[in-house]
Amino acid sequence: MAKTSLQYSLKLVVTGLLLFLIFRSIHPEKVLKAVTTISPLHLLVALLTQLASLTVAAYRWQLIVDRLGFNAPLSFYLGSYFKGAFFNQGLPTSIGGDGVRIYDCAQVTSSTEDAFFSVFIDRIIGLAGLLLLNIAAILLNHNLLPTQVYYPLLLILIILVTGLFLLFFLRNFSFFTVGKYLGFLGRLSERYFQVYSSLPAISSQMSLSLLVHLFSMSTFFFLGQGIGLTFSIQTYFVMVPPVILLTLLPISLAGWGVREGAMVAFFLLIGAEKSQILTLSLLYGLVTLAASLPGIIVSIRSNKPPHLHP
Repeated sequence: MAKTSLQYSLKLVVTGLLLFLIFRSIHPEKVLKAVTTISPLHLLVALLTQLASLTVAAYRWQLIVDRLGFNAPLSFYLGSYFKGAFFNQGLPTSIGGDGVRIYDCAQVTSSTEDAFFSVFIDRIIGLAGLLLLNIAAILLNHNLLPTQVYYPLLLILIILVTGLFLLFFLRNFSFFTVGKYLGFLGRLSERYFQVYSSLPAISSQMSLSLLVHLFSMSTFFFLGQGIGLTFSIQTYFVMVPPVILLTLLPISLAGWGVREGAMVAFFLLIGAEKSQILTLSLLYGLVTLAASLPGIIVSIRSNKPPHLHP
């Protein structure tokens, strides 16, 4: 417990330090003006697209658990997903709420491992959709980024996609069937294959993943429009996914500070103004928090979750 509290405190300090350093390099009054003058309509549309992103993601998770041999109503997955999204806002990195989802699923599957696999696979297909979307956007907008950034970024994205693809085949190697850790990877690969062993399953879930990120990028787009940014939505498809990947690093709370720094750094490459980009990132964080608030209600009103029948 003491170790956990120390780690949490350190990440809180890192978050504060990162935000402090970022704010030192811009004009806070410009940020405050942009935040207070954005139209309610832009905020509302951004909130709705973020809610839509979470809802589609919850449905994707339901399909994954169904393929693993369990079933429950969509309301269960929606409730758990929004709870996870809410807890993400106060936990280290942007994936802390996955522990909440694993706990919920384990209560009804009677298997912590299967619950973990379902959430992990959900993360994998979500990440795959983000990477493929980013690769396509970069290739279609190859003149947007400087050459010294374009090629290394593209290479990293391709390596990550390849790694996710290779996970599908680990089950074919005998040494992934024994041992504590290798055996775990082998079982994960088996579940991965179980979920995506048919073309309709992989195509439908990949389509849902792309839709999740389309809604998420639309949130950035509408917020950007609201504060006077004139970038096309294709620009956000290129610039934002690497930022989202960086928020997965376990060095801050809910990615705060990391997201802001990465957003400013990436958008400076295309001549954006620091204060506007910082404002955009802060607004996105606030909209994400607002979209997760139904998770509070679900947490308060949660009863015993429905039993899943294998």
